Amino acid sequence: MVPKKIAILGDGNGAHMMAADFALKGHQVSMYIYQEREEVRKLMQTKTIEIDGIIKTSVKLHDVSCEIDKVIDGADYICIVTPAFVHAYYGNLLKGKVKKNQVIVSFPGAFAALQIKSIFGDDPECPVFADVNNLPYDTRLCGPAKVNLFGRNAVNIAFLPANAGEGLIDVMREDLFPFEKVYKDVLECGLSIVNPAWHTGPCLLSVTAIELPTTNFFVYEHGWTPSACKLNIVLDKERKAVGEALGYKLRPMEDFSGMPDNFTWQQLYAAGHGAISLTPICGPNSIYDRYLTEDAPFGLVPWTAIAQIVGVPMSMTNSCIDIYNVIHETDWREKGLTAKDLGIAGMNKEQLMKYVLTGEK
Repeated sequence: MVPKKIAILGDGNGAHMMAADFALKGHQVSMYIYQEREEVRKLMQTKTIEIDGIIKTSVKLHDVSCEIDKVIDGADYICIVTPAFVHAYYGNLLKGKVKKNQVIVSFPGAFAALQIKSIFGDDPECPVFADVNNLPYDTRLCGPAKVNLFGRNAVNIAFLPANAGEGLIDVMREDLFPFEKVYKDVLECGLSIVNPAWHTGPCLLSVTAIELPTTNFFVYEHGWTPSACKLNIVLDKERKAVGEALGYKLRPMEDFSGMPDNFTWQQLYAAGHGAISLTPICGPNSIYDRYLTEDAPFGLVPWTAIAQIVGVPMSMTNSCIDIYNVIHETDWREKGLTAKDLGIAGMNKEQLMKYVLTGEK
């Protein structure tokens, strides 16, 4: 492996762990912090991240900065490691600053490639985008500049335009992660994001427990119930029907948890409740946690937008969006990730498939 320059955009759980991981691999890693504040002051001063959990070590980064131009200058990969609700922020931040030979990779993608390309518009320096279907880690910050690694996840990838992937995948597997699967395109990847159909059941059916100020809620210990698993399976089947209409065989839940095709709620329950890498994860303890405010507007909503283009009904998914709208007092179909945001409004199925393959409308 030839060491590369990698920019990490984000300063949360996943961003800390990925910056440390890539530095341990020998890459030159710079990390972008959107705002200097108390939680990241130690990291900015020491440029060192301590890892606890299944590995115990510390690693020094090349740079940690609030200056985006400095962080991305000469970077081979620009990795956006953030919740989906800030993808638009980073798209606007990067617009006009990225070179054609750089690659923007989003973890997890959640249709980030489509959204950011739409923001970039007809920029002649538009790079190749890549969406990854999940974070490669089960991880949580456990102090300033300190991250706890509970486990690692296998991850898959897609490219926009899809026809650029063949020339990039081998070196990216060597540089970044051993991506198990290359999706046909970013639509297949976005429909394969595990979280919206993984979190919705336990969060929506446990919303009163999440709101209790006297309860420290653990989603896999308290919320991962048989009924929650049954709801998750229905959501999963609906998005698989959309995938089938587009020619994909989606297996997001199976890939994430090692379950067989046509898994039962009992198998799903066993995959979550008691899983050694999941049960220690605390939260959510607010209905405004990203488990709810990310998975609904940036997962379920774009799934239904794509479903509408291909003519597939998603009655349960839409019902869950309706409930999220009520508890958040927000119209997520309006404020979430819409077909317009993705740059696919007004397209038919054939136009959509051409766009994700070639990047051209």
